Amino acid sequence: MKNVYFIQVGFAFDKSVYLPYATGTIVAYCKSLPEITAEYAFPEIIFRRDDVDNIVNSMVNPYIAAFSTYVWNVEFNKALAKAVKEKFPQCKIVFGGHSVSDRMEFLDEEYIDILTLGEGEEVTANLLLTFKNNGSLAECKGIAFRDDNGNKILTESNCPETVEHYPSPYLTGVFDSIIEKNPDTMFDTIIETNRGCPYNCAYCDWSNHKKLRLFPIEKVRGELKWLSDHNIEYCFCADSNFGMFDRDVEIAEYIVELNKKTGFPKVFRPCYEKNSAERVFNISKTLNSRGLDKGATMAYQTLCDEALKNINRKNLTMEHFSDLMANYTKANIPTYSELILGLPGETAESFCQGLCKLLRAGQHNSISVYYCELLPNAPMCKPEYMEKYKIESMKVQFNHIHSACGKKDTIPEYSYLVRSTSTMPRDAWVYANLFSICLQCFHSLGLLRFFAIYAYHAMGVDYYDFYKGLLDFCLNDDGLIGELFREIKRKLDGSLEGEWNHSNPVFGNVTWFFEEGLFLEILYNFGEFEKIIEKFVKPLGYNEKIYPQLLKFQLNAIKRPFENGKEFECDFDFLSYFRSMGSNEKTELSEKKTTYIFKAKEQYEEWPRFAKEIVWYGRRKGATLYTNDSSMIEVK
Repeated sequence: MKNVYFIQVGFAFDKSVYLPYATGTIVAYCKSLPEITAEYAFPEIIFRRDDVDNIVNSMVNPYIAAFSTYVWNVEFNKALAKAVKEKFPQCKIVFGGHSVSDRMEFLDEEYIDILTLGEGEEVTANLLLTFKNNGSLAECKGIAFRDDNGNKILTESNCPETVEHYPSPYLTGVFDSIIEKNPDTMFDTIIETNRGCPYNCAYCDWSNHKKLRLFPIEKVRGELKWLSDHNIEYCFCADSNFGMFDRDVEIAEYIVELNKKTGFPKVFRPCYEKNSAERVFNISKTLNSRGLDKGATMAYQTLCDEALKNINRKNLTMEHFSDLMANYTKANIPTYSELILGLPGETAESFCQGLCKLLRAGQHNSISVYYCELLPNAPMCKPEYMEKYKIESMKVQFNHIHSACGKKDTIPEYSYLVRSTSTMPRDAWVYANLFSICLQCFHSLGLLRFFAIYAYHAMGVDYYDFYKGLLDFCLNDDGLIGELFREIKRKLDGSLEGEWNHSNPVFGNVTWFFEEGLFLEILYNFGEFEKIIEKFVKPLGYNEKIYPQLLKFQLNAIKRPFENGKEFECDFDFLSYFRSMGSNEKTELSEKKTTYIFKAKEQYEEWPRFAKEIVWYGRRKGATLYTNDSSMIEVK
């Protein structure tokens, strides 16, 4: 028997690591073919980022070493593959996965023999059969290799028309030995209910196949039950558009049913379809009834018309978005929106205005901003596309957000991020970053949210002007806030260093997104926050009668450690006023004595646990403010 080793390593956080789903699907498929199992053996999948020499020494006569390759393990895979080739020169080294493209760059490495492109089940099985039958590699679809003269050869692509016959790695026992041998590891999982994506967003490499193909519902239910029976807490759904089909509602209902029976899974994290508003709403409502999802994604990526055209994407109208936001708010379902910074056609002005458009439409709960990353199989990564939009990329070391501080990989990984385009030069990119960080910290996380909303609706101060002014104030502040913002700017200016996070041992041995770090520092140094209010907010000209009451409401709404809720009285009914703003039922601020009781689900006696559970885990649910959970509020 010839040993075929599959390698799919990822990063672990604490005791948590993903089961190697991608390679698991290939192993399950290959094992379903008697002609392959008669010739090949499949040792346990290598899934831990261990010392290279330890891994190589654990291998026994490898005939093939097949690597699943993506941005988080490219360099590790290359180092391991080189070491395998040195010890076992006859071993065939195969690279596949999302980071392998038809430009065949990996074949520049002499120790890599073959590339598999696209979906891996059938391509890998056909490759094994080709070797078994001494066939010609040139006739094996979906691969690339070097011929005897060193020329790179790309064969005809392989696009499976159906996935119905693909067996499950969970249900066929592929992962059983991994789980049995690692009792102290908390395994996260991935499932697919369908595969493919009908869209063609330029920045995305989710699928090379535009046809959506459904896995049998019996398989989906079986896998979900397997997760539940094995006490799996976290499940990521790898569908590109969950909620596109009617059966997705039934799947969500089944997940809730399993959770009620066993308590697992505890989290089911889908990426929602953006055009099936009512169906996605019903799914979100179902999942959130058991706390299984962090909230509904209301993704836009960009609100710039020129950028949308350049990336081949369409958005919901802002009117439709605003109506959806109102529905989610009324149902007490948290929502979050995402934007990508650095898309071609976007300017610093359009990006910052886009953030504020979301606020104007009622997205006050959570906004996240991601850097535009060049992914090898995305249309944006093609040389002609990059030349057309003058995309300048930078190679930066992989940023380990929410991992141990000071962590240095012996084999570092890298990301390729868009640093400038024809419409957004470097300085503009840095400014857009700073504006975004400022808005996320003070609005999405809630420090000045109620001041900003009131100023917009009652005083005619636009969100853009509010946060532009706040950013200017913070950058020029002579205290701690100014130091923090100028340090962030320094890190962004020196972006090639890849030092794009904040750390402070007070909040645990964890790195934070800039806006999260700012939020925590301000809470910890609350006197500095009061200076911002006194020097920036108060001079904006709030009504003298309303201002002190609004200040009381704003400060009490912010969750802090070492407190067990709040009880206070205001002369105005602020809660009803601000809720009406989120549900598109805008009312005038009512002047009446109102007592608020904000209840805490638990009291945090230490900063690290507060930071982890409220800011990290709870960010998308709006956990930083008491006012985001109506079930924990009493009004008298």
